Amino acid sequence: MSTSDLEAFRRELRTWLASHIPDELCPECAAQLPESERIPRLRAWQAQLAAARWVGITWPEECGGRGASIPEQIAYTEEMARAEAPEVVGSLGIGIAGPPLIAYGTEEQKRRFARRILTAEDLWCFGFSEPGAGSDLASLRTSAILNGDHFVVNGQKVWTTLAQHADWCMLLCRTDPESSRRQGISCLLVDMKSPGVTVHPLRQMGGQAEFNEVFFEDVRVPRENLLGELHNGWQIATAALQNERGILYVVEMQIVLTRARDLLMRFARARGAARDPITRQALADVYLGVETFRHTCQRTLDKLLRMGMPGPEASIIKLHWTELTQAMPKIGMSILGAHGVLYDTPAPGTSGFNPEQWLQRGFLSAPAASIASGTSEIMRGIIAMQVLGLPRGS
Repeated sequence: MSTSDLEAFRRELRTWLASHIPDELCPECAAQLPESERIPRLRAWQAQLAAARWVGITWPEECGGRGASIPEQIAYTEEMARAEAPEVVGSLGIGIAGPPLIAYGTEEQKRRFARRILTAEDLWCFGFSEPGAGSDLASLRTSAILNGDHFVVNGQKVWTTLAQHADWCMLLCRTDPESSRRQGISCLLVDMKSPGVTVHPLRQMGGQAEFNEVFFEDVRVPRENLLGELHNGWQIATAALQNERGILYVVEMQIVLTRARDLLMRFARARGAARDPITRQALADVYLGVETFRHTCQRTLDKLLRMGMPGPEASIIKLHWTELTQAMPKIGMSILGAHGVLYDTPAPGTSGFNPEQWLQRGFLSAPAASIASGTSEIMRGIIAMQVLGLPRGS
């Protein structure tokens, strides 16, 4: 793609966003809305994006996307952040469910689901992790036994993001009861309104309930909702998890960390905290860490542009992101001192940005970064063996 074509792409998106972003759905404003109001309004926003083909841009054109190149994907993420566009509420379906569905789904499945994912008529969640089968996903035990033209599903999933709002679940389950590990696992597309599906939100320390437990009790799933081949769902799971840490994810992490760092620096200056030499050193470490992170991301993106695929270096990005995500609110809480332990969950409808509550929420949610999208231990193992060439430990 030429430079002029890329600039034209940016201008087109920037112009569209300038005339369509609703002021009341800016990220800070939307975060204050009650869930019952926020989700429907974000669905309507995504429907607008889909009508203009500004969502799912990496999808093939015949599926409603733009077949966007890597430079276009980077430009898209940068422009959405620059405009402070509302979040895409169906991002899990677009970024993680959609690509495996397009790659492995039947024509009927693609016709049935693809458009509704883009328009947010259907929101998706992922039934992957289980109690005792999180990082070791291959040990999952949720079963799906084929009985005539239906699978009968029994089991439990946990840490299921946004299951309380989802219409459909991409579910990994064991369809061969005699199998073990990666063999005998299949991927089913499950209607979350099916009898026997129960969702229990997990309230987090910060007051939000992003994650859920999901129970399946004799849930009947039509055989035509099998994605890909029977007993061959592991490759679909692998594709979904790779999409979770794709190009847009890398660019978004840079934007999120830079914004958080700048907010922390402004807060520290306003409190006069930089006069303390220990705090000043911690702030300098974070500042340089974000710059180092940005350059590491750029190396990965350059490799994608040259070779078309990421390498194990993505694990370095994830590990570094975790460490910075946890370090920044910790510094902020040290600045707040004893006052920082006084936390009230923001009431629905509260307006305005409160830096103290932002730091407190970040501090309470930061421990989860060591687990989300791959534990830090797993990332260190990948780096040791695939980047540094160290032998596998005994």
